[in-house]
Amino acid sequence: MAEFASNGKANAALATGITGAVGTGLGLLSNGFLGGLFNPRMNNCYCNEDHFVNRYELQKEQRITTLETENALLKSNIYTDQKSIELYRYIDGKFNVLEQAINQQAVYNATNNATLSCMQQQIACLQSLTKVVIPGTNICPEAMPRYNAFVVPTNPTTPAAAA
Repeated sequence: MAEFASNGKANAALATGITGAVGTGLGLLSNGFLGGLFNPRMNNCYCNEDHFVNRYELQKEQRITTLETENALLKSNIYTDQKSIELYRYIDGKFNVLEQAINQQAVYNATNNATLSCMQQQIACLQSLTKVVIPGTNICPEAMPRYNAFVVPTNPTTPAAAA
């Protein structure tokens, strides 16, 4: 909204200056040059019905109009600059909030990666302490129970030589 307001002020100032200059120029043309054909005072023109304006007064009025236009344009530029600075500060604040959120996420991610790495090392250590037992039913072809069965040693009651 601010950009339109400052544009409006600049445009209004410019239009006022142009209108003054064009009006003065048209008055000079219609009364000074064209009216001068029938008027013996060619250097003077009517700006109002009750008095004449000479060229020096006309130049002074044109200069005043030019300066007023420049002044209004400078004021509108200052207003635009102030609004631009406000917009920059607003956007910069939003970027700072986003940057803080990204930094917090990076710290959280680094902490989680370190924790997971530590847990993976502990799991690997535990796995190295135990043996993996594969059930006999998962082996193809199945192992023969006579040769692979665990035999509990017993004390012989009969001597081996007698057999």
